Parts: sequence; structure tokens; C-alpha cells
Amino acid sequence: MVAPRRLNIYLVALVAGALLAACGGAPAAVPPTAAPEPTAKPTATPRPTAKPEPTAEPTAEPTAETGDLVTQKIDMSNSATYSYKTGIFSIDIPGSWSADDRSSPTEVLVRFTDTSENGVVLVNLIESQAQKSEEELVKLLTDYLENTYSKQAKFSHDDAKSQSDGSVLVVWGYDVTLSSGKTVRLLGNSFIEQRDNLVSLLTLALPDEQFDGLKPDVDTILNSYKIDSSIAIDAAAAATSTTGKLQPVEIGDLETYSYKTGLFSIDVPKNWSVNDNSKPGEAIILWTDPSQNGLVVVDVFEEQTKQSADELVAFLRDFLNKSFKSEQDFTMNDPKEQSDGSQLIVWSYTATASGDVKSELLGNSFIEQRGNKVSILSMVVPSDQFDALQPSTNKIINSYKVDPSSDLP
Repeated sequence: MVAPRRLNIYLVALVAGALLAACGGAPAAVPPTAAPEPTAKPTATPRPTAKPEPTAEPTAEPTAETGDLVTQKIDMSNSATYSYKTGIFSIDIPGSWSADDRSSPTEVLVRFTDTSENGVVLVNLIESQAQKSEEELVKLLTDYLENTYSKQAKFSHDDAKSQSDGSVLVVWGYDVTLSSGKTVRLLGNSFIEQRDNLVSLLTLALPDEQFDGLKPDVDTILNSYKIDSSIAIDAAAAATSTTGKLQPVEIGDLETYSYKTGLFSIDVPKNWSVNDNSKPGEAIILWTDPSQNGLVVVDVFEEQTKQSADELVAFLRDFLNKSFKSEQDFTMNDPKEQSDGSQLIVWSYTATASGDVKSELLGNSFIEQRGNKVSILSMVVPSDQFDALQPSTNKIINSYKVDPSSDLP
């Protein structure tokens, strides 16, 4: 597959959201919305940065029994560094976990959950011009926990403990009764601290019964957390420069990403952030560049019936229309069959970035069927950067391989 001449499209964060809303052969991918509520016995010296008045919390009860465990075993393998699109924070997260970015112009809020939704990591950052004392941070955190969980069965929290890195830790938990009638304790470790004008809350929650066995992995996650307080919260503003233009897309050295089941592989820039929004029966992975102006999306799902080229094109057209038809100046080129048998549609629309900057973004979306698997590969960059980026985007696109014999999530 080779990226064609450019057309125009939009700003990556919005594109990613629209693509996720329409992805897949089955109902589109929905970011994880739940996570467990554990009560932990912290033994690590985490490197968190806490935040005032967090607006989200882990909220899901653990599911299913596995052997002697009441809850499904949490997968902590294949940890990789997740870097937020603006670079404001990074943290090491297990490879099978999903990321759900719910940030706003005034708050960074990202939730990571394991496939069973029994494990959660929540990162929440806000700005505070006033320097808060440790007592103020502790009160902010404990008030938040009590307001959020005090009605849960046997909710309790320990006294705050100062950590060697300057953060403050509160261990908390409550009981959840499962549909089986069994009760499990959910354990949370929440760290709060202020770095310059950033207040951060880092929470890790697990079923209590799994905490001791996963402690080394928990320590690794907590101690990997880093914040760059020189970066603004406003991600939309960060995507544009002071000249009123989109910042250049940064394509660094490429490395091969292989999906956990072997379903597909693709060469992606090492400096791009990866989000796994897969769900049962559908693999959905997104990569964004540090400026948040470049995007790669892979979506693979099952289709037992052999689709003709016209049927694949019709599916892709419908998918793109559902995603972008209402956007300003949205257009699609006629489909073009590629030498590898895939079908390409180039599409674009005009979006407004921070500061009312009008930006044309260009999308190349390829659809193909291999055996009983249908895949859509989309590459998105600003239209005015397409020519300069084309050698690199061609390498990314042409590296993409699907193994139809491998399993979906």
C-alpha cells in the first residue's frame, strides 16, 4: 500500500475520536469505562504527582472466578511506556491494557484498564497557580475519596503517608459483592502531589486478593510515572504553534509493533504514543505523534463471508461518512485498488484548532480482507505536511501485515 497524493483533513485528536466512534465490523470500539476499586498495601516509593479535585475514579466491580481467585487474573506482562500526546506525563503500562483519554482543555485525565476491568490506573492532572501545602493536598485527596466512596460497603482509608519523592499516599478500599454472592475487597493506592503549577493524582486499584502476587509489577508501574510540569494542560493549544499553524508531525525512527495475538504487525515511530482500544472480537490500536497532529489507526475484525471489492468500498465509504460527513468541507476521493488488493479512499475535511486556526487534515484509509479478517488502516497528517512526510508515511503503510490465522482479542 502506498499513500497517494494528498487531500485534506483535520486535527488528530478529533479524527481519532470520530474513527473510534465508527470503527469495526461489529459495533464500534468503546473505550473502557470501568475499573476496579482496590485497597492496597503500598510498599513502593512511587513517583506520582497528585491532582486537586479529580473528576474521575475507578468504578467497576471485579468479574469472574479463576481457580482460587474470586476475580479474573490481571495480566501485567509486556509493559511498555505510554507517553501522553503532549508529553506532559509518561507511565509504563502492561501491553494488554487499554487507554481511555477523557482530557479537556483544563484537565488531563487518562484511565488505563486491564481486559477484565479488574485493574485500573488513573492519571489526573490539573493546574493550580497557588502552591498547596501537604496538609491541603491530603485534605483534597481524602475529601475526594470520602465523597466518592463513603457509601460503598465497609469503605475505609488509612492515614496519609509522605513518600520519599514528595508525594503523599492514601490507601483506601471497600467491599464489593459479586453476582456469585462472594465478596471481594477492592484496594486503591492514591498518590497526590504538586509539581510547580501542576497538581497530580495517580491511582492504582486492584482486587486485594491479587495485590501481594502483583506487587513487583505494581511497584514498576508506580515508579515509572513521570511528569513534565513545563508543558501546558491545554492539549489543543499545544497542537498549534505561536505562528497559528499546526506544529510539525514528528516521525522518528521506526520500530515494529506486533499485536499481542500475532494478528498484525506494523512499523511505527518510536516517539509516538500507542493506545489499545480493542474489545472482544475487534482489535483497535491508535498511534499519535508528540504534537498530536499525526495519527495511525489499525482496526481488524472478523467477516466470515468473502467480500467483493465493491462491498469493501461500500463499507469504508459508509464508515467514513458516519465519522466525518458533518464536518466542514468533508470530501472523499474515488476508491483506488492497490497492488496488494486493498482498496484506498483518500478523504479530508477542514477543522478548527486552538485559536481558531483552520487546518486541513488528510486521511488515507485502506480496507482489505484476508481470509476471515477485514482490516482498515488509516494514516492521518496535516495536508500541508503531506509531501515532506510521504517517504516516512509510505514506509509505515507498506510495513503493515495481517495474519488471518491469528486470533482477535
